Amino acid sequence: MIRKYGWLVLFAIFVFIFDALVVQWIEWLMTENAKCRNMDSVNPLKLVNCSDI
Repeated sequence: MIRKYGWLVLFAIFVFIFDALVVQWIEWLMTENAKCRNMDSVNPLKLVNCSDI
């Protein structure tokens, strides 16, 4: 049974690791510039660069 489903277990582990790496990469790209909320603006939910405040 292990031989029959071993490839499936390896594939699931690979997909899990690959998904985690992709999520980390996307988060790193999004937070490359530090983002802050400008509470004095009309829309305080909009993220702006911290250097602009």
